[in-house]
Amino acid sequence: MDLRELELFGTLMRVGTTTETARLLGISQPSVSGQLKRLESRLGFSLFHRTGNRLEPTHEANELFALSITIFNTHALVRSKLATLRNLASRPVAVSATPALVESFIGPILIRAGYQNWKKRIVLRVHSPEDDLRREEADIGLQMALPPKAEFQAYKVGQTPLVAVVGTDHPLARLQTLTCLDVSMHPLVCYNTDWSPMGGTIRAAFAAQGLSYDPACVVPFCANVCSMVRACGGVGIVDSMTARDYAMHGLVSRPIADMPDVSIIAFHRRNEPLRAPVQDLLTAFRKSAAQV
Repeated sequence: MDLRELELFGTLMRVGTTTETARLLGISQPSVSGQLKRLESRLGFSLFHRTGNRLEPTHEANELFALSITIFNTHALVRSKLATLRNLASRPVAVSATPALVESFIGPILIRAGYQNWKKRIVLRVHSPEDDLRREEADIGLQMALPPKAEFQAYKVGQTPLVAVVGTDHPLARLQTLTCLDVSMHPLVCYNTDWSPMGGTIRAAFAAQGLSYDPACVVPFCANVCSMVRACGGVGIVDSMTARDYAMHGLVSRPIADMPDVSIIAFHRRNEPLRAPVQDLLTAFRKSAAQV
């Protein structure tokens, strides 16, 4: 007996009529009768005797049902879980990203992934992507300069230059290209290297030139760098996307010749199967990187 025949047999045993079995299985009553006759012919013995409108199981049918009860219980459990699984599959993808990527990077990818006019739903967190993934509050993390970590499966989905931002009246604004040495000669607004992967990248670039990394003002995000430079002066280092967004806020940006680009990384918890919509969005991020 294959699984479809077992389903037919088990339903007949439980409800006792071909009419009700047909309703439950979504097929016609003649189809139920025909399948039952073919099954009995192949088995070589009768499963039911007809008594009025009901089917009474034979001794052989009762024996077979007892042997199959584990299968029927498992089938019932699967059916009971389908609604939960359906709700899980339809739950919006949760993405945790740093502010700069929300403002300037993620939008075009969402459009290509079918989110335009919000035909799909998404939960967007602007926080600490690594922490959000560890707490299972996000499906995908998105940030710059993520160092390799065993707990995450990571994919490079883009890259961006780091630039210096200064006020329009700052001495460095007169230069077209800067170096780490130029930047180090002024008060620096930058990131805590113990918390920010980008801060670690900048510190490494300074160290490669024999310079110390000692910010006068430590902030968490690129937008905070721009706000503090605009308020109190000094030099900040941000990604070029953020610099473009703040170009009309009394700031100018300058490339830093000996500062490496930083990678944009999408990542998820390693060795964890992804829901279909999560995999679809992750695929969109990876395709975007391939098109660059």
